[in-house]
Amino acid sequence: MPRHIITAMLNDLTKRLYAEGWTRDHHPDTVYWKDFENFGYKFETLLQTTWETGCGLLVEGRTISTSDVCYDDVQYCPENNNPLIRCPYGRRDCPHQPAELNRYSMCLCRETDKAYSYDQSAEKVEEERDRQRREQYMEITGGQYCFCLSNTNGFAGGRVKVEYDPETCIRLGCKNPVCSVTKQPRDLSKVNVFYDIARTYKTRVGIIEDTKTVVEKGCRVFPKPIARTDAELWLARKKAEYNPFLSKRIIDPRLTMEDRRMEYFSDHHRKWPGYDYFEFLYEVKNIRIEARETRDLLQDLRDVADGLTVVHAADQERAKAQAKQDAREKRAAAKSKRRDRSRKEFFDQHWQDERYNSAFRSWFGTDEYNRLLQEKRADATGIYAQTSIFDMM
Repeated sequence: MPRHIITAMLNDLTKRLYAEGWTRDHHPDTVYWKDFENFGYKFETLLQTTWETGCGLLVEGRTISTSDVCYDDVQYCPENNNPLIRCPYGRRDCPHQPAELNRYSMCLCRETDKAYSYDQSAEKVEEERDRQRREQYMEITGGQYCFCLSNTNGFAGGRVKVEYDPETCIRLGCKNPVCSVTKQPRDLSKVNVFYDIARTYKTRVGIIEDTKTVVEKGCRVFPKPIARTDAELWLARKKAEYNPFLSKRIIDPRLTMEDRRMEYFSDHHRKWPGYDYFEFLYEVKNIRIEARETRDLLQDLRDVADGLTVVHAADQERAKAQAKQDAREKRAAAKSKRRDRSRKEFFDQHWQDERYNSAFRSWFGTDEYNRLLQEKRADATGIYAQTSIFDMM
């Protein structure tokens, strides 16, 4: 490696010690060999130092003891007399700092001979900001935890940012009886948002055209029940944001993979296997908030009389769960059958080996094992036990 590159990688402390005649094996007790080419201050040495920011705040040496940062080919560390700390004021426009450090709200420090004073320190500024943040948080929330408040809003001023969004309350399951932001009581009774989706299939084979509509009722928006207040606010926002020129429906339903494939081929090709013409349409109807799905049997009969096919999402989910359970039980039965067959084959090969007696008893049970063992011994000797007439009665 060229010597000028090695020299450029040395920190100021190492250069000064080399200039004074110190070596790696012979150096002052206040430093240690930090890496393969540089000296570093010992932690005990840094504890006795005081540093000062560009705005005059004092910083203890223990604060910058682990503040090594390399940015834009510049090593910021105590050995170069330029360690960095997070700006106590959280500013990004500090006139005392370079632009590249203001970008990340970092504050460059220099070693000073001044005695450390808490009243003039960055620690006091940070504690004061934390106290203001706690007071502001308590003023907004009244002491209860709220997901809509974050600890900081970056560099826009202040320390608490309010981001009220009913979807956040729904996603994180807010249980506060009174909203910390709106100060309004919340109805925590569990409900869900239900809707019906009508799927229309327009097909043609040759000259025969057909139109079929399937209405799926009781579809849920949220997989789990939510608070009624959150559901009402969420639905009201969706209705307020609805623009018929930009969207076809108030809420987007949950489409199956088959629905998405049909929608794609319908929009781009008007084709589907088995049909000369195919068009798929769907519409969201009857959006409501309910604690549980309610069924209107008379309306279902009227829809059937009008030529519609009516299905309920709960019945489909129940049938799907039952099919999954049946498939699971079938796999378990097949696995048990394969296991029993393997154990029987293993027994046929090693029934005379006494090392496996405990395993055989565990597999078949004591009575079944004794019966199988008697059969094997009878087959081996040709002498079979005589069956009593009383055992046959």
